[in-house]
Amino acid sequence: MEFVCTHKKDNKLTRWTGEITSFKGSERWCEFELQSRGSYYHVIIGKHDYGHYACVPNWDVGCELADYADTFWNTERLSKQLRVIDAITIATAIREIKGLFG
Repeated sequence: MEFVCTHKKDNKLTRWTGEITSFKGSERWCEFELQSRGSYYHVIIGKHDYGHYACVPNWDVGCELADYADTFWNTERLSKQLRVIDAITIATAIREIKGLFG
């Protein structure tokens, strides 16, 4: 599944694509692999009693998430541990995964 990411900085809009190359799981818990801009991510997302979480084990990243569709907040959380471009890519992929659950 391909998706498009965008980042606006200093009134300049940058676009790039990402691709989810594998996926398994359900709305409560899932993991997927994605590639974009020469980087590879293995992402695990899920729900717990108080919200959502994401882990990216191959990048030593883990954090709380808002709703899967909230790319702004999720990017903010992920960018505390990743470059903003990587955070946007993962947050956008998470939003796309949410779309699989209807």
